[in-house]
Amino acid sequence: MKTFRCLIFDLDGVIIDTEPKHKEAKRIAFAKHGLEVPESLYHEFRGRSDQDMAEHVVAHFGPEGLDWAEVLESKHQVFSSLEHNIELVTGVLEFIRAARDRYEKLAVATSATAKNQGYAFERFALAPYFDVVVNAQDLTHTKPHPEAYAATVAKLGIPAGDCLVIEDSKNGILSAKSAGCAVAAITTSFSRIELIDAEADYLVDGFGELAGLLKIP
Repeated sequence: MKTFRCLIFDLDGVIIDTEPKHKEAKRIAFAKHGLEVPESLYHEFRGRSDQDMAEHVVAHFGPEGLDWAEVLESKHQVFSSLEHNIELVTGVLEFIRAARDRYEKLAVATSATAKNQGYAFERFALAPYFDVVVNAQDLTHTKPHPEAYAATVAKLGIPAGDCLVIEDSKNGILSAKSAGCAVAAITTSFSRIELIDAEADYLVDGFGELAGLLKIP
Protein backbone atom coordinates (compact mmCIF):
# COMPACT_ATOMS: atom_id res chain seq x y z
CA MET A 1 0.00 0.00 0.00
CA LYS A 2 1.15 3.54 -0.76
CA THR A 3 2.26 5.71 2.15
CA PHE A 4 -0.22 8.54 2.67
CA ARG A 5 0.34 11.84 4.45
CA CYS A 6 -3.26 12.48 5.43
CA LEU A 7 -6.48 10.63 6.23
CA ILE A 8 -9.84 12.21 5.42
CA PHE A 9 -12.93 10.74 7.09
CA ASP A 10 -16.55 10.96 6.13
CA LEU A 11 -18.71 11.46 9.24
CA ASP A 12 -22.07 9.68 9.01
CA GLY A 13 -21.56 5.94 8.73
CA VAL A 14 -17.79 6.20 9.13
CA ILE A 15 -17.20 7.93 12.47
CA ILE A 16 -20.72 7.97 13.89
CA ASP A 17 -23.35 5.30 13.35
CA THR A 18 -26.17 7.64 12.34
CA GLU A 19 -27.41 6.20 9.06
CA PRO A 20 -30.33 4.28 10.66
CA LYS A 21 -31.38 7.40 12.59
CA HIS A 22 -31.21 9.59 9.48
CA LYS A 23 -33.33 7.09 7.60
CA GLU A 24 -35.88 6.92 10.43
CA ALA A 25 -36.08 10.71 10.63
CA LYS A 26 -36.62 10.99 6.87
CA ARG A 27 -39.27 8.29 6.91
CA ILE A 28 -41.18 10.05 9.72
CA ALA A 29 -40.88 13.46 8.06
CA PHE A 30 -42.03 12.15 4.68
CA ALA A 31 -45.01 10.39 6.27
CA LYS A 32 -45.95 13.58 8.10
CA HIS A 33 -46.28 15.32 4.74
CA GLY A 34 -48.07 12.43 3.06
CA LEU A 35 -45.10 11.40 0.91
CA GLU A 36 -44.76 7.76 -0.11
CA VAL A 37 -41.12 7.11 -0.96
CA PRO A 38 -39.67 3.95 -2.57
CA GLU A 39 -37.26 2.05 -0.32
CA SER A 40 -34.61 2.13 -3.04
CA LEU A 41 -34.40 5.91 -2.79
CA TYR A 42 -32.95 5.78 0.73
CA HIS A 43 -30.00 3.77 -0.57
CA GLU A 44 -29.62 5.97 -3.64
CA PHE A 45 -29.26 9.11 -1.54
CA ARG A 46 -26.88 7.77 1.10
CA GLY A 47 -23.82 10.00 1.16
CA ARG A 48 -25.78 12.96 -0.24
CA SER A 49 -27.30 15.83 1.70
CA ASP A 50 -30.75 15.84 3.29
CA GLN A 51 -31.63 18.79 1.07
CA ASP A 52 -30.85 16.80 -2.08
CA MET A 53 -33.24 14.06 -1.04
CA ALA A 54 -35.97 16.43 0.19
CA GLU A 55 -35.90 18.34 -3.10
CA HIS A 56 -36.04 15.12 -5.13
CA VAL A 57 -38.83 13.55 -3.09
CA VAL A 58 -41.03 16.65 -3.16
CA ALA A 59 -40.46 17.14 -6.90
CA HIS A 60 -41.31 13.54 -7.78
CA PHE A 61 -43.76 12.42 -5.11
CA GLY A 62 -45.16 15.57 -3.52
CA PRO A 63 -48.45 17.37 -4.11
CA GLU A 64 -48.40 20.72 -5.88
CA GLY A 65 -47.49 23.53 -3.53
CA LEU A 66 -45.51 21.49 -1.01
CA ASP A 67 -42.24 23.23 -0.13
CA TRP A 68 -39.20 20.95 0.14
CA ALA A 69 -37.76 23.29 2.79
CA GLU A 70 -40.73 22.51 5.04
CA VAL A 71 -40.11 18.78 4.64
CA LEU A 72 -36.41 19.29 5.31
CA GLU A 73 -37.13 21.23 8.50
CA SER A 74 -39.40 18.42 9.67
CA LYS A 75 -36.59 15.94 9.08
CA HIS A 76 -34.13 18.07 11.08
CA GLN A 77 -36.59 18.35 13.97
CA VAL A 78 -37.16 14.60 14.07
CA PHE A 79 -33.45 13.85 13.86
CA SER A 80 -32.74 16.24 16.74
CA SER A 81 -35.06 14.14 18.89
CA LEU A 82 -33.17 10.97 17.94
CA GLU A 83 -29.54 12.03 17.84
CA HIS A 84 -28.92 11.52 21.56
CA ASN A 85 -29.01 7.78 20.77
CA ILE A 86 -26.19 7.83 18.21
CA GLU A 87 -22.99 5.95 18.90
CA LEU A 88 -19.51 5.81 17.42
CA VAL A 89 -18.78 3.23 14.74
CA THR A 90 -17.03 0.24 16.31
CA GLY A 91 -13.28 0.74 16.61
CA VAL A 92 -13.19 4.21 15.07
CA LEU A 93 -12.00 6.16 18.12
CA GLU A 94 -9.09 3.81 18.74
CA PHE A 95 -8.22 4.06 15.05
CA ILE A 96 -8.36 7.88 15.07
CA ARG A 97 -6.17 8.10 18.17
CA ALA A 98 -3.55 5.84 16.62
CA ALA A 99 -3.74 7.64 13.25
CA ARG A 100 -3.28 11.03 14.94
CA ASP A 101 0.30 10.06 15.79
CA ARG A 102 0.98 8.46 12.42
CA TYR A 103 -0.21 11.02 9.86
CA GLU A 104 0.63 14.66 9.24
CA LYS A 105 -3.00 15.69 9.24
CA LEU A 106 -6.49 14.27 9.75
CA ALA A 107 -9.67 15.79 8.31
CA VAL A 108 -13.42 15.30 8.06
CA ALA A 109 -15.41 15.97 4.88
CA THR A 110 -19.15 15.54 5.35
CA SER A 111 -22.48 16.46 3.79
CA ALA A 112 -23.91 16.77 7.31
CA THR A 113 -25.17 20.13 8.49
CA ALA A 114 -22.87 22.26 10.64
CA LYS A 115 -25.28 21.66 13.55
CA ASN A 116 -25.19 17.88 13.27
CA GLN A 117 -21.43 17.80 12.72
CA GLY A 118 -20.90 20.11 15.68
CA TYR A 119 -23.13 18.01 17.92
CA ALA A 120 -21.19 14.85 17.08
CA PHE A 121 -17.84 16.55 17.69
CA GLU A 122 -19.00 17.90 21.04
CA ARG A 123 -20.61 14.67 22.23
CA PHE A 124 -17.62 12.50 21.41
CA ALA A 125 -14.87 15.12 21.98
CA LEU A 126 -13.57 14.72 18.42
CA ALA A 127 -12.32 18.25 17.69
CA PRO A 128 -8.73 17.80 19.01
CA TYR A 129 -8.06 15.02 16.51
CA PHE A 130 -8.84 16.92 13.30
CA ASP A 131 -6.94 19.69 11.52
CA VAL A 132 -9.66 20.47 8.95
CA VAL A 133 -13.44 20.00 8.95
CA VAL A 134 -15.68 20.65 5.94
CA ASN A 135 -19.46 20.34 6.28
CA ALA A 136 -22.58 21.26 4.30
CA GLN A 137 -22.25 24.91 5.29
CA ASP A 138 -19.00 25.11 3.30
CA LEU A 139 -20.37 23.51 0.14
CA THR A 140 -22.38 24.47 -2.93
CA HIS A 141 -22.46 20.93 -4.33
CA THR A 142 -22.93 17.68 -2.44
CA LYS A 143 -21.47 14.22 -3.00
CA PRO A 144 -21.00 12.62 -5.53
CA HIS A 145 -19.75 16.01 -6.79
CA PRO A 146 -16.03 16.27 -5.89
CA GLU A 147 -16.35 19.64 -4.10
CA ALA A 148 -16.39 18.23 -0.55
CA TYR A 149 -13.05 16.50 -0.97
CA ALA A 150 -11.51 19.09 -3.26
CA ALA A 151 -12.30 21.78 -0.66
CA THR A 152 -10.87 19.63 2.13
CA VAL A 153 -7.66 18.94 0.21
CA ALA A 154 -7.27 22.67 -0.51
CA LYS A 155 -7.61 23.50 3.19
CA LEU A 156 -5.13 20.78 4.14
CA GLY A 157 -2.53 22.06 1.69
CA ILE A 158 -1.56 18.48 0.83
CA PRO A 159 -1.79 17.02 -2.71
CA ALA A 160 -4.94 14.94 -3.25
CA GLY A 161 -2.82 11.95 -4.24
CA ASP A 162 -1.26 11.93 -0.78
CA CYS A 163 -4.66 11.74 0.93
CA LEU A 164 -6.59 8.56 1.75
CA VAL A 165 -10.34 9.04 2.17
CA ILE A 166 -12.39 6.66 4.33
CA GLU A 167 -15.93 6.38 2.96
CA ASP A 168 -18.97 4.16 3.41
CA SER A 169 -21.15 5.10 0.41
CA LYS A 170 -20.96 4.97 -3.37
CA ASN A 171 -21.64 8.69 -3.64
CA GLY A 172 -18.82 9.45 -1.22
CA ILE A 173 -16.39 7.16 -3.01
CA LEU A 174 -17.19 8.78 -6.36
CA SER A 175 -16.75 12.23 -4.82
CA ALA A 176 -13.33 11.41 -3.38
CA LYS A 177 -12.08 9.65 -6.51
CA SER A 178 -13.19 12.58 -8.68
CA ALA A 179 -11.18 14.91 -6.40
CA GLY A 180 -8.06 12.82 -7.01
CA CYS A 181 -7.88 11.07 -3.63
CA ALA A 182 -7.37 7.39 -2.92
CA VAL A 183 -10.31 5.76 -1.13
CA ALA A 184 -10.72 3.02 1.44
CA ALA A 185 -14.35 1.87 1.44
CA ILE A 186 -15.68 0.48 4.72
CA THR A 187 -18.74 -1.77 4.84
CA THR A 188 -20.60 -0.01 7.66
CA SER A 189 -23.55 1.06 5.48
CA PHE A 190 -23.31 -1.01 2.29
CA SER A 191 -22.20 -4.57 1.61
CA ARG A 192 -18.96 -5.42 -0.19
CA ILE A 193 -20.97 -6.39 -3.27
CA GLU A 194 -22.74 -3.03 -3.31
CA LEU A 195 -19.49 -1.07 -2.94
CA ILE A 196 -17.39 -2.96 -5.49
CA ASP A 197 -18.94 -1.07 -8.43
CA ALA A 198 -17.74 2.26 -7.01
CA GLU A 199 -14.13 1.08 -7.54
CA ALA A 200 -12.57 2.18 -4.26
CA ASP A 201 -8.83 1.53 -4.00
CA TYR A 202 -9.29 -0.60 -0.90
CA LEU A 203 -12.31 -2.36 0.60
CA VAL A 204 -12.44 -3.31 4.30
CA ASP A 205 -15.04 -4.63 6.72
CA GLY A 206 -13.99 -2.58 9.74
CA PHE A 207 -11.38 -0.34 11.34
CA GLY A 208 -9.39 -3.27 12.65
CA GLU A 209 -8.88 -4.49 9.11
CA LEU A 210 -8.04 -0.99 7.90
CA ALA A 211 -5.52 -0.50 10.71
CA GLY A 212 -3.80 -3.72 9.67
CA LEU A 213 -3.74 -2.64 6.04
CA LEU A 214 -2.21 0.72 6.96
CA LYS A 215 0.10 -0.86 9.55
CA ILE A 216 -1.27 1.37 12.29
CA PRO A 217 -0.43 -0.06 15.74
